[in-house]
Amino acid sequence: MSEFLKEIKQVFLFFSILFLLGCQSEEVKQSISESDAEIASDSSAQSAADTTVKSFEREFPRLTSKNAEAFLRSYFKENSERKIKLTTRLGVLKFRLYDDTPVHSANFLMLVKREYFNDTEFTRVVENFVVQGGNNDKEQEDIKRLLIGSYELEPEFNQQHLHKKGALAMARRYEENPDKRSSGYNFYFVKGQKFTEPQLLAIERDNEMQIPEWKRQVYRTLGGAPHLDGEHTVFGEIYEGLDVLEKMSLVETDASDWPLKPLIMKMEVIED
Repeated sequence: MSEFLKEIKQVFLFFSILFLLGCQSEEVKQSISESDAEIASDSSAQSAADTTVKSFEREFPRLTSKNAEAFLRSYFKENSERKIKLTTRLGVLKFRLYDDTPVHSANFLMLVKREYFNDTEFTRVVENFVVQGGNNDKEQEDIKRLLIGSYELEPEFNQQHLHKKGALAMARRYEENPDKRSSGYNFYFVKGQKFTEPQLLAIERDNEMQIPEWKRQVYRTLGGAPHLDGEHTVFGEIYEGLDVLEKMSLVETDASDWPLKPLIMKMEVIED
């Protein structure tokens, strides 16, 4: 049974017992009070449910922006997997999570292992820019987020991690978010494009930034989205399947950049 289904079963058992105990008629209550065996049975079930919920809360507390970092840093130390396979109708790509972005990497790993992304869609595809997913605002995801929590992450900027083609980063709110905190769920892969030196100079001018020579070389040859550096946390990169990312970036979309034909994903942790 998947971790998500186990969580649903635990929550359902807990609230089912509370509902039944609270809604019993006087006649049923009296009948129960006259039967020591039934009282013991209900008491045992209640106790088991309470124990299960408390155990679940210790393992996976409902996350908020206040408690997420401490939990995720601990989760990062206890879960050493760093490689993930993503499967879509257009093919398979593999990516790795960075070790020096522990909060973002642990968050993504946790969501993969709890099967949050499975059967969700990529919701924004912009050719020569990004392929984004993570939050479909559908009932299935609403239930999963209810269990996991609502939270944002402190940025983990690293000058060595740039928005090159194939980079994995988290989306964020731009309004009322001076600290550039990341979304807990929305992520994107950088497709980007190759830039000429005059284009890089224009990006530096328009964004009041400086692009060092080693980054310029990457953006000239591999490509990416240099204007996003320092704005979003990059915490991983594709190491196999850039051709699949290319195909994904070319799908037909509607006016809001949502693929016309659903681009559904499945993710799983791998060793290779």
